[in-house]
Amino acid sequence: MLNVLLVIIGSIAYGFLPIFVKNIIAYNYSSLSIVFYRYFFTAIFLFIIILVTRKSFKITKRQFIELLIFSITGLGLTFFFLSQSLLYISAGLSNMIHFGYPVIVLLIMIFLFKEKINILKILSMLFAVSGIVLLTKVVKVESFLGVIYALVTTVTYGSYIVANKRCSFSSIDTIVSLFYMSLIVSAAFFTAGIFTNSLQVLNNINVFYNFIAVSLLCTIFSLGLLLYGVKKLGSSLASILNMFEPTTTVVASIFIYNEDLTFNIVIGSVLIILSTISMVIGSKR
Repeated sequence: MLNVLLVIIGSIAYGFLPIFVKNIIAYNYSSLSIVFYRYFFTAIFLFIIILVTRKSFKITKRQFIELLIFSITGLGLTFFFLSQSLLYISAGLSNMIHFGYPVIVLLIMIFLFKEKINILKILSMLFAVSGIVLLTKVVKVESFLGVIYALVTTVTYGSYIVANKRCSFSSIDTIVSLFYMSLIVSAAFFTAGIFTNSLQVLNNINVFYNFIAVSLLCTIFSLGLLLYGVKKLGSSLASILNMFEPTTTVVASIFIYNEDLTFNIVIGSVLIILSTISMVIGSKR
């Protein structure tokens, strides 16, 4: 029971990520700046953790190249487009659409790696597509660009998930690989921010606190609990419990920003949750 509770706590903690990002956006910080500062602080904290726990920083040349590619496309671009989507749509809606990424994972595994398909996997795709369609119906036409950005994150993050299973860096300690990824992403987006003149100086204490929360609470703490849950409970049960993440975002958005809870949002969210559960059970079988 304790292990289940820890995974749920980690999932709830990660669910507050779009809320903190929304708070930062209110101070007119660019998406490039948000990505840079999140992973810059994360890299610093992880570096300290690795030193204290005396883990090895050693990786191969191939692992570094793979980390370089998928950290920028998987973590960096996912968070960038997620931040961009929050300029147009609510935090709850953005995160729910983003949680359609298991379908992308499933499609990649089926078409590229010839994974066998069954009725539960088919249901997973149908649930996810139906849920996203219902969610987009609550968006105004002028805000539809936010939906596009959120949908892009399903592709970038789905590819990242597959890479974590199939690439050589999957054998690296999770804390170490996340450190390298955070370092690479922060360096890449710092460079992009300098060249595009869109990198802002962190000179607001409230924004600083939100970035610390994003790095410590929504990245290191939540990920640590989820990985602990995977080891203790297995990946299937831990993945299902992780559905508290988008639910947390929706509920928190309603209370914090007084966002409306419509019939489409409720049914669409339920369908996406059912999609993930079906995908997990189908993959396990």
